[in-house]
Amino acid sequence: MRLIPSLPLAPLGAAITAVVLLSGCEGGDFEFDTDLFSGEESPSPSESPSPADGENGEDEDGQGEEQASGYSLPQSCEAADVSGAAGGLAPGTDLAEESGEIEDIDGAEQLSCTLSGGGAGSATLTVVFTEGTDPSANPDVIQVPGSEEEMNWDVDIDVDVDTYHTDDTDDLGGDLEYVGAVDGSSTQLYLELPEEFYVTAVVTNSDVDREELERVVLQAAENVRA
Repeated sequence: MRLIPSLPLAPLGAAITAVVLLSGCEGGDFEFDTDLFSGEESPSPSESPSPADGENGEDEDGQGEEQASGYSLPQSCEAADVSGAAGGLAPGTDLAEESGEIEDIDGAEQLSCTLSGGGAGSATLTVVFTEGTDPSANPDVIQVPGSEEEMNWDVDIDVDVDTYHTDDTDDLGGDLEYVGAVDGSSTQLYLELPEEFYVTAVVTNSDVDREELERVVLQAAENVRA
């Protein structure tokens, strides 16, 4: 932060210069007010805001704006408008919602929203908001109703993993991690955001483009941005 020192003597110097000039113009008969030097009538520094105070206020406002641009765990899937974020990628309108603390991880919470067609073995799209732990480093954190076998990483399934970022995630200060099962059983995309906040999209039993998953997680993140 750049500090600009206030200069309370600057008005005094200007006043002295003016007095000297007037005295010269009147032939030396001008009465010089010595109270000018006493400082009794000069305003105290507290009466006029200093530039440093003003800049501190801007810093506080800037900090407030930074805090306001953070992310918070939504109260419900409806509040996060998960259906709107999914758009045409949603395989159906049936919505299963789970929320609460994450077992064995102190301070971690999540909200899981699964859209499906309702039938057994149908495709699903799950959007998960996680706070306080990295779900990509803890695979058991993400659970998709009705597809435990596909999501259980103890099963030997080959996956492709790619960590990357885009212009959109750069603007958010985040990164993406793509995990796709080679057999096509599931596809996952993790969006890592500041302050240990994550948005994950998981698709099972359906082929989807990575760009579509990017759109879903970015829109879901925007929906819960404070």
